[in-house]
Amino acid sequence: MTDAGTAEEAGSVTPDGAGAHAADESVEPNPLADRRFLVFAAGNAANNVGEALYATALPLLAYQLTDSLVVMAWLAAAVPVSDLFAPALGAWADRRGVRGLIVQGLLAQAGAALAMNLLLLGGHSAPWLLFLCAVVLETGGLAYRTGWMTGVPAQFPDCPVRARGTLNSLFLATTLAGPLLVAALLPWVGYQGLLWLNLPTFFAPLVVWAVGVRPARSAPASPHKTAPASPHKTAPASPDETAPASLDKTAPAPSHEGGRTDGGARRTAPRWVKRRAAGAQARAGAEAPPSRIRDGWDAIRQDKRISVMLVADMVLSAVCGTGLTSLIVYHLRHGWALSGQQAGLAIAGMNVASLVGNLLVSQRRRLRPWTPMTLGVAARSVALILMIVPVWPVFMFAVVLGALGQGAVMATVVMARVRYLPPGVLGRASGLIWLLTGGAALLSPVFVSALDDVVGTPPTFLVLGIATTTVLLHLRLTRAAWRPVPRPQEPARRTNEP
Repeated sequence: MTDAGTAEEAGSVTPDGAGAHAADESVEPNPLADRRFLVFAAGNAANNVGEALYATALPLLAYQLTDSLVVMAWLAAAVPVSDLFAPALGAWADRRGVRGLIVQGLLAQAGAALAMNLLLLGGHSAPWLLFLCAVVLETGGLAYRTGWMTGVPAQFPDCPVRARGTLNSLFLATTLAGPLLVAALLPWVGYQGLLWLNLPTFFAPLVVWAVGVRPARSAPASPHKTAPASPHKTAPASPDETAPASLDKTAPAPSHEGGRTDGGARRTAPRWVKRRAAGAQARAGAEAPPSRIRDGWDAIRQDKRISVMLVADMVLSAVCGTGLTSLIVYHLRHGWALSGQQAGLAIAGMNVASLVGNLLVSQRRRLRPWTPMTLGVAARSVALILMIVPVWPVFMFAVVLGALGQGAVMATVVMARVRYLPPGVLGRASGLIWLLTGGAALLSPVFVSALDDVVGTPPTFLVLGIATTTVLLHLRLTRAAWRPVPRPQEPARRTNEP
């Protein structure tokens, strides 16, 4: 069970809604003032530039090779397919720490990218081979993201929510370089050359790792401290339980290193003492019961805000996921007859709008999720309906408006997970969320491709816009989950008392 401090710090709510705004009013410092954060963000940004190159060049290459929307959509579906491994990777992060996931994930990405490039170089462009390489590459990327995203709260404890939001904004900012580089370099190196440029970017985070900016090596988490807070424990039982969880962790304690708590000189313990202590700690971790994936599900289910956003995110992933992105690229090339360079510039404009929407949420000092979530979904719905207008400026305005709303929704969702989920189950809960949203996103290319074949591209945009309005209805009906409810610390007064 989570201790009272961790539960309150995570902002968990009880089934009756108590504490709905407990964490929404907290203010965090700007992570950009931390030098370690800047170094970490630099390596992350270099990796993101390569990912943007890959994400832009691969569907355009698939269109050039096959002239098929179905192949484009299924290559894009490699991302949600890789999400099937998210719960296992999340449990790994909670149980064994995030360091192994980061390194092994990056090496797996580099190996899959190299294999794909060699296959294309040898003329082996069968769609199933490209899809297989894409799945391995995206699974490695998922392991890397699971590692660093789960490690953010421990690596930057003073500003975990704003650090996560800023890194998400940085991701969108660096992905702007992808379409711009495609437009600038495509005439010189071609699509395959762009994929080769992606390969060295996987090693940038490893360089940051080598200079010492990495997640701390943590002991395996005990299930007694990672389970979600009990719904029956809505008020602290004693004054000791009102202190934040971090105070208990930083309190001085006896150690084998001979440190003193009375301000005296600190002695350095012999190495054999340190080795013995490390061995005892490792044995204690090995004897701990395995982390249960169900603990992550319990954390999601018991916090109404996370549950509401999960349902909304699943619907948006199915309606506005990879299938919609492929449809927009396809319509730019096929419907509006744009060249590869022009389509890359249009995608760059879409990414700029997504970045602006993301920054409008991530750089706020306080996070109040319901408002940006609702406005973002409304913008996406209106934009999809406007895309049916056969006028180029109106279509581009709709593309920009939809990306603006989607960027705001993305920032709200990722920051809310760090804010509301207990740290001890963040990996498992995030893995389950990625699995559910990834499964919903798998429906996107199937649904969009089939609908486009039946009714055509403009009516498909209209149907998707109408489907998105159901998320607005869901948010309106669950508005009570975000209202502050007083904690039941004492019995309510009877109405017939004087």
